[in-house]
Amino acid sequence: MNEYIIYEQPVTENVRNFLKCEYLFEKFSSAIQQKDIWAVKSSISTLIEVSDFVLRINLKVELLKELEKNIFFLDYLYNDNSIEISEYDYFITKTKNCINELNNIKGSPSKSIIDNDFLMQIKSKLHIPAGDNFFDMPSYLNFLSSNKTFIIDNVNLWYLPFKPLFTSSKLLLDIKRKNSIFIAMTSTGSYFEKKLDRNSKFDLARIKLKKNINIFPDVSISQQNINIIFKTSYGSNRHTKAISENVDFDLSLSCTK
Repeated sequence: MNEYIIYEQPVTENVRNFLKCEYLFEKFSSAIQQKDIWAVKSSISTLIEVSDFVLRINLKVELLKELEKNIFFLDYLYNDNSIEISEYDYFITKTKNCINELNNIKGSPSKSIIDNDFLMQIKSKLHIPAGDNFFDMPSYLNFLSSNKTFIIDNVNLWYLPFKPLFTSSKLLLDIKRKNSIFIAMTSTGSYFEKKLDRNSKFDLARIKLKKNINIFPDVSISQQNINIIFKTSYGSNRHTKAISENVDFDLSLSCTK
């Protein structure tokens, strides 16, 4: 059992978008695996959310640029003896596969959602509380009452155009996580501050805390420094306040050279 919680804070806009992409697809994957009617509804709503997210930013272009840079970064890690040859080969192969998959996407992946009248009808109801109810959308209940294999096959078909975006985001984040080292730190009371190396381009901070201590970090980070205020929450309203005692934690900072 994992005894720690890892809190992540993006530094760059690209990494922020990759984390959002990962979050949405993990929410989708968790829902679709359960396969009951409410989980399927949740997975469809999440896919529509994914479509809106992808439309707002040019995620494909961002990912391709980052993957191309990633090849040079992996070369640097290998030449610096930071990764083994087996890891290098694995990540290089995965990176090139992701580039090929993204280049094979024609147009926007969201087109598969936009061109689907059934899904667009659902989308039009999602901004209304309980808008996607079954008496207003009998076609939705009809679909969800179909054979389970038929339902899952359709949902996976709608998901398929977005899969390369998730795979690429996940790969880039996994490399950043794997090749940044946790270092033990201690706050002064609730507050921690660290000046960062101006010659390094940081893109992701990770704070590791023990579970069940009811303490979480409020993080502010730039290329120059990182500030953390450790807080606790209490009561049924989960009010928050800064703590008074020192906190032992581990800090990891990912950077690209």
